[in-house]
Amino acid sequence: MTDAPHYRLDDLRRFASALGSAVGLNPGRAAALATHLLWFDAAGASPFGIETLADWLDRIEARQVDPAAEGRVTRESIGTAILDGQNGLPPLILERAGGVAVEKSRDAGVGLVRVENIGPVGPSACVVAEMAIGPTAAMALGPGPSWALALPSDEGLPAVFDPALGAGQDRGKGGEARPPVSAWPGSVAAWASALVPEGGWLVGAIAVAGLEPLASFHERVGAAMRGAEGSPGRLAPVPWEARRRDAREHGVVVGAAAWKRLKRWAERCDVTPPSPLQR
Repeated sequence: MTDAPHYRLDDLRRFASALGSAVGLNPGRAAALATHLLWFDAAGASPFGIETLADWLDRIEARQVDPAAEGRVTRESIGTAILDGQNGLPPLILERAGGVAVEKSRDAGVGLVRVENIGPVGPSACVVAEMAIGPTAAMALGPGPSWALALPSDEGLPAVFDPALGAGQDRGKGGEARPPVSAWPGSVAAWASALVPEGGWLVGAIAVAGLEPLASFHERVGAAMRGAEGSPGRLAPVPWEARRRDAREHGVVVGAAAWKRLKRWAERCDVTPPSPLQR
């Protein structure tokens, strides 16, 4: 542990939820945003975690996003859908797209959801990771060029790939990812940009059991991850679980500058900030 103040995850979740509610999110969506951001803190990607909350609050207050919009499916088939994000809160819109894609994959084996009318989101690792808790492989392609992939494993947690997680501090306002241009190699960039209209996302889910037994798939995922645990942009199940356990037991650090901004929001919203852990 460092000498910087650490805060309990549950305390930060309550704090972030209260601030979200104060700027117009309903309690459930405020809690969902808090959970989304803290996922990154527990995964060791704090530049995209709770430190970005003030940016999201600024965007909501400025009505750059509609805190009440939940997104609307405008067209769908058995395995595809188009989700109009209605300029809602981007992380929650992308999570809804992930849920629709998983539902489609249960019926059709594959689910593809194109997301429109959505602002900068940030890394999509959290979204695909939640989709892949179970027998589902998940992917997300977005602007930037941004991409993320999650594969189910026999370790409980999935194996997650997202170049933005290796970009460290390289993020924009609102936590949007700025992975290197090489994140989509050469011709792949042209292919992906054709699939995904500018500013939009394509979220996909594949039911692994429709292709092969889950056990053999798990074996290949395990082989692919061996020796790659420390590679930038990769979350391997075992070290990731260790980070999550450490965050639960010892709390997470919030940078001084970010905490100063959050305290200003707390004063404005009459919300009491949590106290750091006593060590």
